[in-house]
Amino acid sequence: MSRIISLLFVFIFVFGNAQTASKDSLPASINGNLTQQFDYVFQKSNSFQEYKVIKKEYFALLKRNSTDSVNRFKKELEQLKSNFLAYDKNLQSLKDTLATTKSTLKEVKNAQNSMNFLGISVAKSSYSMIMWAIVLLLLFLSLIILFRFKSAKTITNESLRNFEKLEEDFEDFKRKSLEKEQKLGRQLQDEINKHKK
Repeated sequence: MSRIISLLFVFIFVFGNAQTASKDSLPASINGNLTQQFDYVFQKSNSFQEYKVIKKEYFALLKRNSTDSVNRFKKELEQLKSNFLAYDKNLQSLKDTLATTKSTLKEVKNAQNSMNFLGISVAKSSYSMIMWAIVLLLLFLSLIILFRFKSAKTITNESLRNFEKLEEDFEDFKRKSLEKEQKLGRQLQDEINKHKK
Protein backbone atom coordinates (compact mmCIF):
# COMPACT_ATOMS: atom_id res chain seq x y z
CA MET A 1 0.00 0.00 0.00
CA SER A 2 2.83 2.38 0.91
CA ARG A 3 4.55 1.57 -2.41
CA ILE A 4 1.45 2.55 -4.35
CA ILE A 5 1.14 5.82 -2.45
CA SER A 6 4.85 6.52 -3.02
CA LEU A 7 4.54 5.87 -6.76
CA LEU A 8 1.44 8.08 -6.91
CA PHE A 9 3.38 10.95 -5.30
CA VAL A 10 6.24 10.35 -7.73
CA PHE A 11 4.00 10.63 -10.78
CA ILE A 12 2.29 13.76 -9.44
CA PHE A 13 5.68 15.33 -8.77
CA VAL A 14 7.11 14.35 -12.16
CA PHE A 15 3.98 15.41 -14.03
CA GLY A 16 4.02 18.83 -12.29
CA ASN A 17 7.72 19.30 -13.19
CA ALA A 18 7.03 18.37 -16.80
CA GLN A 19 4.34 21.02 -17.00
CA THR A 20 6.54 23.80 -15.65
CA ALA A 21 9.50 22.82 -17.84
CA SER A 22 7.54 22.78 -21.07
CA LYS A 23 5.84 26.15 -20.51
CA ASP A 24 8.87 28.14 -21.60
CA SER A 25 9.65 26.07 -24.70
CA LEU A 26 6.83 27.23 -27.01
CA PRO A 27 6.02 30.75 -27.96
CA ALA A 28 4.65 33.04 -25.31
CA SER A 29 1.13 32.54 -26.66
CA ILE A 30 1.02 28.94 -25.33
CA ASN A 31 1.42 27.81 -21.77
CA GLY A 32 0.69 24.41 -20.29
CA ASN A 33 1.67 20.79 -20.27
CA LEU A 34 2.63 18.61 -23.24
CA THR A 35 -0.99 17.83 -24.12
CA GLN A 36 -1.80 21.54 -24.28
CA GLN A 37 1.31 22.14 -26.38
CA PHE A 38 0.28 19.37 -28.81
CA ASP A 39 -3.23 20.86 -28.99
CA TYR A 40 -1.76 24.29 -29.69
CA VAL A 41 0.49 22.95 -32.45
CA PHE A 42 -2.42 20.97 -33.89
CA GLN A 43 -4.55 24.11 -33.99
CA LYS A 44 -1.76 26.17 -35.58
CA SER A 45 -0.95 23.55 -38.19
CA ASN A 46 -2.34 23.67 -41.73
CA SER A 47 -4.49 21.00 -43.29
CA PHE A 48 -3.56 19.24 -46.49
CA GLN A 49 -6.14 16.72 -47.67
CA GLU A 50 -6.65 14.49 -44.63
CA TYR A 51 -3.26 15.36 -43.13
CA LYS A 52 -2.06 18.15 -40.91
CA VAL A 53 1.08 20.03 -41.82
CA ILE A 54 3.10 21.14 -38.82
CA LYS A 55 5.88 23.69 -38.83
CA LYS A 56 9.26 22.07 -38.39
CA GLU A 57 10.21 24.40 -35.53
CA TYR A 58 7.01 23.46 -33.65
CA PHE A 59 7.66 19.79 -34.30
CA ALA A 60 11.31 20.07 -33.16
CA LEU A 61 10.21 22.02 -30.11
CA LEU A 62 7.56 19.43 -29.20
CA LYS A 63 10.01 16.60 -29.84
CA ARG A 64 12.66 18.24 -27.64
CA ASN A 65 10.13 19.00 -24.90
CA SER A 66 8.74 15.45 -25.07
CA THR A 67 12.20 13.88 -25.00
CA ASP A 68 13.28 16.15 -22.15
CA SER A 69 10.15 15.26 -20.22
CA VAL A 70 10.60 11.53 -20.83
CA ASN A 71 14.29 11.71 -19.86
CA ARG A 72 13.47 13.74 -16.75
CA PHE A 73 10.76 11.20 -15.86
CA LYS A 74 13.26 8.36 -16.32
CA LYS A 75 15.88 10.09 -14.17
CA GLU A 76 13.36 10.92 -11.49
CA LEU A 77 11.98 7.37 -11.64
CA GLU A 78 15.51 5.96 -11.26
CA GLN A 79 16.16 8.36 -8.40
CA LEU A 80 12.89 7.33 -6.78
CA LYS A 81 13.73 3.66 -7.28
CA SER A 82 17.14 4.15 -5.64
CA ASN A 83 15.49 6.15 -2.84
CA PHE A 84 12.90 3.42 -2.46
CA LEU A 85 15.62 0.74 -2.31
CA ALA A 86 17.51 2.83 0.25
CA TYR A 87 14.32 3.26 2.29
CA ASP A 88 13.60 -0.45 1.94
CA LYS A 89 17.12 -1.32 3.16
CA ASN A 90 16.76 1.18 5.98
CA LEU A 91 13.37 -0.31 6.87
CA GLN A 92 14.84 -3.82 6.88
CA SER A 93 17.72 -2.60 9.03
CA LEU A 94 15.24 -1.00 11.43
CA LYS A 95 13.20 -4.23 11.51
CA ASP A 96 16.35 -6.22 12.31
CA THR A 97 17.29 -3.71 15.00
CA LEU A 98 13.76 -3.91 16.42
CA ALA A 99 13.90 -7.72 16.48
CA THR A 100 17.30 -7.59 18.22
CA THR A 101 16.00 -5.02 20.70
CA LYS A 102 12.91 -7.13 21.41
CA SER A 103 15.01 -10.24 22.03
CA THR A 104 17.39 -8.25 24.25
CA LEU A 105 14.43 -6.80 26.14
CA LYS A 106 13.02 -10.29 26.61
CA GLU A 107 16.38 -11.53 27.92
CA VAL A 108 16.63 -8.55 30.27
CA LYS A 109 13.09 -9.15 31.56
CA ASN A 110 13.85 -12.84 32.08
CA ALA A 111 17.10 -11.97 33.84
CA GLN A 112 15.29 -9.39 35.94
CA ASN A 113 12.57 -11.86 36.94
CA SER A 114 14.96 -14.73 37.74
CA MET A 115 17.95 -15.43 39.93
CA ASN A 116 20.71 -18.03 39.92
CA PHE A 117 20.42 -20.53 42.74
CA LEU A 118 23.12 -23.22 42.83
CA GLY A 119 23.78 -22.62 39.13
CA ILE A 120 20.11 -22.97 38.16
CA SER A 121 18.02 -20.07 36.89
CA VAL A 122 14.98 -19.76 39.17
CA ALA A 123 12.09 -17.28 39.10
CA LYS A 124 12.26 -14.66 41.85
CA SER A 125 9.03 -15.87 43.48
CA SER A 126 10.34 -19.47 43.54
CA TYR A 127 13.70 -18.25 44.84
CA SER A 128 11.98 -16.41 47.65
CA MET A 129 9.93 -19.50 48.54
CA ILE A 130 13.06 -21.70 48.51
CA MET A 131 14.93 -19.26 50.75
CA TRP A 132 12.06 -19.05 53.26
CA ALA A 133 11.76 -22.85 53.25
CA ILE A 134 15.50 -23.14 53.99
CA VAL A 135 15.28 -20.53 56.77
CA LEU A 136 12.28 -22.29 58.35
CA LEU A 137 13.99 -25.69 58.07
CA LEU A 138 17.16 -24.34 59.71
CA LEU A 139 15.08 -22.71 62.45
CA PHE A 140 13.22 -25.98 63.03
CA LEU A 141 16.51 -27.94 63.16
CA SER A 142 17.99 -25.35 65.53
CA LEU A 143 14.99 -25.70 67.88
CA ILE A 144 15.27 -29.51 67.81
CA ILE A 145 19.00 -29.33 68.56
CA LEU A 146 18.37 -26.81 71.36
CA PHE A 147 15.71 -29.01 72.98
CA ARG A 148 17.92 -32.09 72.67
CA PHE A 149 20.85 -30.17 74.11
CA LYS A 150 18.73 -29.02 77.09
CA SER A 151 17.45 -32.55 77.57
CA ALA A 152 20.98 -33.97 77.40
CA LYS A 153 22.24 -31.31 79.79
CA THR A 154 19.46 -32.10 82.26
CA ILE A 155 20.23 -35.81 82.02
CA THR A 156 23.96 -35.11 82.40
CA ASN A 157 23.40 -32.89 85.44
CA GLU A 158 21.15 -35.50 87.02
CA SER A 159 23.71 -38.20 86.26
CA LEU A 160 26.43 -36.04 87.84
CA ARG A 161 24.31 -35.51 90.95
CA ASN A 162 23.60 -39.24 91.12
CA PHE A 163 27.27 -39.98 90.64
CA GLU A 164 28.26 -37.51 93.37
CA LYS A 165 25.66 -39.02 95.68
CA LEU A 166 26.88 -42.49 94.80
CA GLU A 167 30.46 -41.37 95.41
CA GLU A 168 29.47 -39.89 98.77
CA ASP A 169 27.63 -43.10 99.65
CA PHE A 170 30.66 -45.10 98.59
CA GLU A 171 32.98 -42.88 100.66
CA ASP A 172 30.56 -43.24 103.53
CA PHE A 173 30.53 -47.00 103.01
CA LYS A 174 34.34 -47.07 102.89
CA ARG A 175 34.60 -45.00 106.02
CA LYS A 176 32.05 -47.13 107.84
CA SER A 177 33.74 -50.29 106.57
CA LEU A 178 37.09 -48.98 107.75
CA GLU A 179 35.63 -48.07 111.12
CA LYS A 180 34.00 -51.49 111.33
CA GLU A 181 37.22 -53.16 110.32
CA GLN A 182 39.15 -51.13 112.87
CA LYS A 183 36.55 -51.92 115.51
CA LEU A 184 36.64 -55.59 114.60
CA GLY A 185 40.43 -55.41 114.58
CA ARG A 186 40.43 -53.95 118.09
CA GLN A 187 37.91 -56.44 119.28
CA LEU A 188 40.01 -59.22 117.80
CA GLN A 189 43.10 -57.79 119.42
CA ASP A 190 41.26 -57.51 122.70
CA GLU A 191 40.15 -61.14 122.41
CA ILE A 192 43.68 -62.20 121.50
CA ASN A 193 45.02 -60.26 124.44
CA LYS A 194 42.44 -61.92 126.75
CA HIS A 195 43.42 -65.38 125.56
CA LYS A 196 47.05 -64.65 126.08
CA LYS A 197 46.51 -63.62 129.68
